Formats: sequence, structure tokens, C-alpha cells
Amino acid sequence: MTTDSSNPTRTSSPRRGVDGALIRMWGGKNLRLRVIDREEVAENFVRLKVDLDGLLARDAVYPTYWLRLWFTTPAGKGHQRGYTLVDPDPAEGTAWIEFYLHPGIASDWARGATAGDEIDATVLNGRNPVAETPTHLVMVGDGASYPAIADTLRRLPEVPATVLLERGYADDEQVLTLPAREGLSMRWIDRDGSLVHTALATAGAAPTGSTFFVALEGAPTRALTSGLRRQLAVPKERIHSLAYWKKS
Repeated sequence: MTTDSSNPTRTSSPRRGVDGALIRMWGGKNLRLRVIDREEVAENFVRLKVDLDGLLARDAVYPTYWLRLWFTTPAGKGHQRGYTLVDPDPAEGTAWIEFYLHPGIASDWARGATAGDEIDATVLNGRNPVAETPTHLVMVGDGASYPAIADTLRRLPEVPATVLLERGYADDEQVLTLPAREGLSMRWIDRDGSLVHTALATAGAAPTGSTFFVALEGAPTRALTSGLRRQLAVPKERIHSLAYWKKS
């Protein structure tokens, strides 16, 4: 993909304020990503291939590994969002970043991103949710966490998995496809408030010793995590829970 001379490249390098200072204090490491390719998957889903500024030569990128990208508000301030690195290629030093589009600054940037555009990013990750290969994996998410779920399934093809995805757009089932593999059970759930109840019922029937990955909007993430701990007595070390977005 070549840069369109009529659409000059952009650099998103905003003022980061208090958030930036805190992340730096917690050990965050900065880098600059450069867009080198773009795929229009669907009206509400875009993939960008980026150069990772040498990250893959310095760090081991495990499944669900993510970066904080810094988008620039009209006032020049920083607006951060986390995105999973998909299909990292150490030889090229690249990965794909996938955007489930909706109204907002981050999605607006992705809609207009072209080859040559650059954006600041910060590395500040938690623990690897699958560091010890689980006997069974139960993953509950939606369009925002789909990249992390799909990439984990691709990179752990030997692990049986149960996946529940909450539908955000009518065409999600056609657009957000999971890797074809053995040992995968997948179910779509409408965004009607039933997901937490359905997920707890599914978790209760999961094989003993399963590992749980919960990645939804903030409120259902908290509710499902609490249910796993209190109702099903799942040990905290077998739950990886992270809100992938929050309602404004």
C-alpha cells in the first residue's frame, strides 16, 4: 500500500498530561508506530499493519499482548485506548492492529489511517493469561476483545476452548470469524443483558481446571468476574479479567 500524496501523512503525538505521567511512573515504555498497510474488512472493522519500532526484538509478545495508543483530541490532548497485537512477525518487526469501529476519536483516527501515518504508543502490560497452558479455555468477549480472543485461539491450537461473543452489529457473525480448529465451541449472544447469566451457566459446565478470560464492557466484566469467584468458587489465579471498554 502506498501513501496517497493528496492525503498527507499524520502523526498522533499528543500531550499526555496526568495519565502519561502515571504510566511513565509505573514503568511504561514509549514507542512510535508507523502504518504500512490497511485492510477494510467491513464497514465497522478495519485492520492496520504497523511497524513496531523494534518492540519485537526487545520483548516476548504473548497472546493478548496489547499496547496503549495515544490519539489526539481536537484540543491536542491525549486520548488513550488499548489494542491487541495480532499476528506479530518478529522477522519483519510488524503486527496487525484491529479496530472495531464506533463513534469516537480512536475509531475516527483508524477510519482515516493510511500508510506512513504514525502514532505514539506505550507498553504497560499485565500478566500473560495463558502462561501456563490451560487444559481448557473459556473466553467471553465482544467486538472490542475479539482480536485478543482470535489471536489466542490461533496461537494455542492445541487447547480446547469455549467462546461466547456478544453481538454489537448485525453482521458481526460474518465479520468477526474465529480460526477454524478442533476443540472449539462458539456461541453468539445478543446484546440484551443476558450475557452474564449465560456465561455463568456455561462456566459452571466447563471442565474442571478451566482458565477463564473475561473481556467485556466494564460493568458486565465486573459482574461476570464476581460471579465466577463467588458463585462458582473459581480461584482468582484462573481468571484473567480486563474491561476492554467503558460506556461514556
